[in-house]
Amino acid sequence: MRQQGGKSQPEYSPGTIVFAKLKGYPWWPARIESDKNVPAKVLKQKTKAKGALYTVFFYGSRDYGFFGPDAIRPFNHDIVESDLKAKKFKTKDLELAVRQALNPSLLKEAEEADEDEEEEEEEEEEEEEEEVPKTKRRAEPKKRVNNGRDNKKSEEQKRTTATTKRRSRKLAIGEEEENGEEAMAQDNKRRRKSMSAEKEESPITQTSDPKEEIKKTPEYKKVYHIRHKLQRLVYNKKEGEIPKEDYSKILQVIKEIEEAPMTYNLLRDTKIGKVVKAACVYPFEDDTIKERCQQLMKSWKNTFLDTAGSQSPSTSSAVIKEKSVDEDTVMQDG
Repeated sequence: MRQQGGKSQPEYSPGTIVFAKLKGYPWWPARIESDKNVPAKVLKQKTKAKGALYTVFFYGSRDYGFFGPDAIRPFNHDIVESDLKAKKFKTKDLELAVRQALNPSLLKEAEEADEDEEEEEEEEEEEEEEEVPKTKRRAEPKKRVNNGRDNKKSEEQKRTTATTKRRSRKLAIGEEEENGEEAMAQDNKRRRKSMSAEKEESPITQTSDPKEEIKKTPEYKKVYHIRHKLQRLVYNKKEGEIPKEDYSKILQVIKEIEEAPMTYNLLRDTKIGKVVKAACVYPFEDDTIKERCQQLMKSWKNTFLDTAGSQSPSTSSAVIKEKSVDEDTVMQDG
């Protein structure tokens, strides 16, 4: 116990869940942190805080704060659970933070979801970077080959355009009064054509990318999340880098994959086959993981080849051609 102003105050060790009071906010659930586990950029701010004794990590918002003992109070699980059932926490953000403090697995799920989003953004950026150089390489030769001809054509076009303009001015001056009504009729026709063209083009501009629509589905999000759980455990691991205590976690994730409703689009877009293949080739001491991963790959291969074969000849050939693009990441077994 710590003595302050004649009153004894409890001391909190790292990892203890507490309530912390930030000015302008209600008492908020937080976790006492050891300074060695706090990012250096965050820790620099502690020297500026007056009377700061504790560094805390806030649930919900997942940021940090520095407080003296007067701004910290105990977090009693039984009382908090009772208050949660009684709906005493008035905002959704505070209620979420309380639930995370009571059940740390909720916090872990939120952190993993953020990691998945960050990795997905990085993958999209990498794909965009790979596509841009290819486009440039295709465009540049055309510029070099046609450069001289284009200059001649552009000069001829300029002369032709100037001559046409001069002719149009003469015609307009001589026939303005005579053809006034006819010109108005032609203008009206052009307006109607342009309006109809806009109507025809609008559905095309509004058409959304099918791949982006797939990424919004709960099925995609579920498989993508499972893929990242397995990726953290097995991907790019060298022999001996996967500890035995992780074997049970890997088997649990594989079970989730086996139970997940799978389609070819999900396999292709989530790239889960690439990660399962990595587990197929890793030298586990227990063959169970490798065998189940190989069985998954064979099952996917047989399922989707059978699907392609049952379609019409033209559709089937298109599907098989599409599959051949991602064969290494989706269809090959270990």
